[in-house]
Amino acid sequence: MTALANAIKKVATGPHLSKDLTFQETQEAITEILSGQADPVQAAIFFISLRIKRETNEENLGVYAALQAVTKQVEADVDQLLLIADPFNGFNRHCPINAFLPAVLAASGLPTVSHGVEEMGPKFGVTHSQVLSEAGINTSLTTGQAKDRINQTDIGWAYLDQAQASPALFALQDLRTRMIKRPSLATLEKMVLAIKAKQKTHLQIGFVHKAYPDILAWMANHAGFDSALIIRGIEGGVLPTLREAANCFQSYTEIAEGCTIDPNSFGIKQETRGVLPIASNEVTASETLELGRQALDGKVGPAFDSLVYGTALALWHCRLSSSQAEAANHARQAIKSGKAKAHFQAAVS
Repeated sequence: MTALANAIKKVATGPHLSKDLTFQETQEAITEILSGQADPVQAAIFFISLRIKRETNEENLGVYAALQAVTKQVEADVDQLLLIADPFNGFNRHCPINAFLPAVLAASGLPTVSHGVEEMGPKFGVTHSQVLSEAGINTSLTTGQAKDRINQTDIGWAYLDQAQASPALFALQDLRTRMIKRPSLATLEKMVLAIKAKQKTHLQIGFVHKAYPDILAWMANHAGFDSALIIRGIEGGVLPTLREAANCFQSYTEIAEGCTIDPNSFGIKQETRGVLPIASNEVTASETLELGRQALDGKVGPAFDSLVYGTALALWHCRLSSSQAEAANHARQAIKSGKAKAHFQAAVS
């Protein structure tokens, strides 16, 4: 009997009889699925059963280890690096202005990488990849090419697609769409570390459900991140609401420490939660690109404030600024000086 079949026997026996898997059992089952040799019906049963049972930390770590094992990891020639981890299935209520965040962060002195896919079910929202492609940026860089962009001081940021970084994981897209419900992969793929820094690698990640901060903090520590900024973000993304305080968490060990983030402390006053589409009720990559370009040109509004907020949060969390206000001022200067726009344009093919 295969590792996957054995795992299903343990996790798919009902609410009272299902048993937790060990790290090794989980890793072996996921490795079998990633090999492409597993029966897709069995793979779907396993993921759904694991989710219904609720994954333990050891099971999550086993899944993650299997994902990381099929992901080439390289080291960039930078002391610190931030990984922006927005939902891979995108946004459909707010424009994903976060696609511009890595360029602003790089201009502010913090090299940054974001990752994702062109589209992902069941949500099929607008993604970083779609916005950046619309801007003429190559979203099919290899891991080595993405690292080279991070190393270039006039760029300092990169987008890395899962199709390039983790092809075996990317190959599960059709299965995941047919499953309808999101498996544990949807959370753990955002933490896969393809590029790390020489000294400290940080994670900026969003959450929706209350149980996740503790899970994400523990996982980030065991995955090798030096810190994690865990944000109650819009549509599960890395930007909190612009109009009111949000519950967020910081982790420098494996413990999630709560902190209330207030936009007023960053000099931000908005009546809207985030960047809404203007042309119609539908979020599109083209309109997101236009709003992002306007923000990089210094046009004041929700998009500008979102980039300031997201950048300042990261600078403050990574202890590159002594206060939230100082971090926000630094971010505004990076945009208004034209430096952020230059870093974004330097990545255009």
